[in-house]
Amino acid sequence: MKREGIAIAILFGAAILLTWRSMVMKDQTQADIKPSYQPDFVAENLRSRVYANTGRLSAEISAEEMEHYQALALTRLQQPDYLLYPENSQGKWRVQASQGQLSDGRHVVLENDVIITSIEPNEPLKTITTDYLELDLETMIMTSNRQIVGQGEGFRITAKGLWADLNLNRIELKSQVNAIYETR
Repeated sequence: MKREGIAIAILFGAAILLTWRSMVMKDQTQADIKPSYQPDFVAENLRSRVYANTGRLSAEISAEEMEHYQALALTRLQQPDYLLYPENSQGKWRVQASQGQLSDGRHVVLENDVIITSIEPNEPLKTITTDYLELDLETMIMTSNRQIVGQGEGFRITAKGLWADLNLNRIELKSQVNAIYETR
């Protein structure tokens, strides 16, 4: 009887230990799982207009596909295309990319094959290309810390980094600026 009692106690202790261990492992697994967010809605061939507080059209946006995440205040865009109408400026700009995201309704991050094109024929700088660009739709300020290539009539500029205020029609190249001018 003594041996049977010890064997039952050992089996009972092992069962409690295994149950406790599986509960701890389950809690750790649940803690390691990060929530995967699903979009609240998906739109294809999206077209939208953004107006300033004064009622003036400030931007037109189109994208092949849009995924909106309400909980994150984030919208992901495939093939975004922005037409920008800066305040106090005659210049209009088109900004295109392979991918982008809009957060808080005003901050845009564009990635992969970013092309900035001047719509106005009198602008000396016609196109700017880069792999990464940040744009604030309220202030119309664009920034990038990546390689920039600019094309104009009779010149080509490369640089690292960009700051542009489209309202003031002002563009600054940050560093490693190199320009090649064509003579006629």
